[in-house]
Amino acid sequence: MIADLVQSNIKPRYKAIVAAVIEGVAQRRIPVGQKLPPQRELAHQLGIAIATVGRAYSELEQLGVVTSHVGRGTYISEIKPKYAATEPDAGQSIDMQTYRVPVADLPGLVSETLRAIAAEDAAGLLLENCPTQGDFSHREALAGWLSLSGISASPEQIIVTNGGQHAAMCALSTITHPGQTIATEELTDPRMKAVAGYLDRQLAAVKMDAHGMLPDALEAVCSGGHRISAIYCTPRNQNPTNAVLPYERRVAIAEIAERYDIPIIESDIYGTLRQEKEPPIFALAPHRTHFVTSLGRIAGPGMKVGCLVSPPESVLRSQSGVGMSTGASSRLQAEIAARWIRQGHVGRMMNWQQTDALRRVSLLSAYPTLARAVSLPTSPHIWLPLPEPWRSEEFVDTAAAHGIAIAPTHSFVVGRREVPHAVRIVIGAPDTLDTLKTGLDRLERILQNPPRPHGRSA
Repeated sequence: MIADLVQSNIKPRYKAIVAAVIEGVAQRRIPVGQKLPPQRELAHQLGIAIATVGRAYSELEQLGVVTSHVGRGTYISEIKPKYAATEPDAGQSIDMQTYRVPVADLPGLVSETLRAIAAEDAAGLLLENCPTQGDFSHREALAGWLSLSGISASPEQIIVTNGGQHAAMCALSTITHPGQTIATEELTDPRMKAVAGYLDRQLAAVKMDAHGMLPDALEAVCSGGHRISAIYCTPRNQNPTNAVLPYERRVAIAEIAERYDIPIIESDIYGTLRQEKEPPIFALAPHRTHFVTSLGRIAGPGMKVGCLVSPPESVLRSQSGVGMSTGASSRLQAEIAARWIRQGHVGRMMNWQQTDALRRVSLLSAYPTLARAVSLPTSPHIWLPLPEPWRSEEFVDTAAAHGIAIAPTHSFVVGRREVPHAVRIVIGAPDTLDTLKTGLDRLERILQNPPRPHGRSA
């Protein structure tokens, strides 16, 4: 069974095994207590070395996903928090609105890296002016990291930015012009809306379903009265709905963009922890797609290192967005990020974040209503369709009265679309699992005690 879940395109292969087991547990395809196949047997099934399987099992044990017993084998553990926490005060306010990335427990890594940089003769160069596109060595490291997401790009195509939002701003400001219209999902990241508004770009809402943007709806928008200057979409871990675009839709969106000669901005800011076999849209239409991502969801919010990957012929224009905004990215932060990528720290952080997200998602199964939310084992938020008679604004207000902060749903709505009766809950925001559990307890109690049904007008 484990062999069936392992994706052959994830490299190195031991990480493919780790990812398969973590996702299998999150999706309840691998139950707690199940014995993993012997290392020799799994190695034979996958056609890889026994040492590779051994490395995967060792990493899974370090992450707390499995427990090994000499002479008995390796078993899926009941996932428990590895850090101590005190029970939150009954009246404590709990933020489940703001993205807060838990930082992996890597003691002294920042200090160790800074000391290593300071000890080098060329350390002073990191405080000098940086090329607008970013140093080649940093772009080279980012190219290797991007390959894990199916992005095949040369360092010459990569522009280093001060985080993911900065990358999106650079793309929007150079690909489009003030007053022009950008097609995007009808529910989208509020920060994308803010950037578009700041740049005086209009947004056209494209209808969605549970799997994300609908190609037919995109076709209708592109062929309508407004000239569409760019398509902005999030194929993986969409914010707020957690939708993941199927392969067929990615192909269809690329074909529509080709037919109408429209550039695509593909945002992967929320998908960096997800490992999948489906190619990104960038791989399907590399000549017109600009790929936006960052390390912020992996290394923590203070790591303001992102990148914009553009087609070769568009790089000079794209990098002017950096020049017009911040002049250049932070050379020191980019150096830290590049070293962490090369030394394997980013890979370990990704595994840590995946396991932490899995622990949080696994708590939902204890709550009858919250368990119905759209969740992903690699997403820090859930999307909860509210049972009748709840309306989103009433639920957000009621949650606030009980000390739980949730983003108002209208903040995600593009244009004048009707606000859906659903809410985004950031389960990655509470700093401990005990605090998260307290928040979930309160939310479930609220859901079990709905308001009176709303009257209908005659």
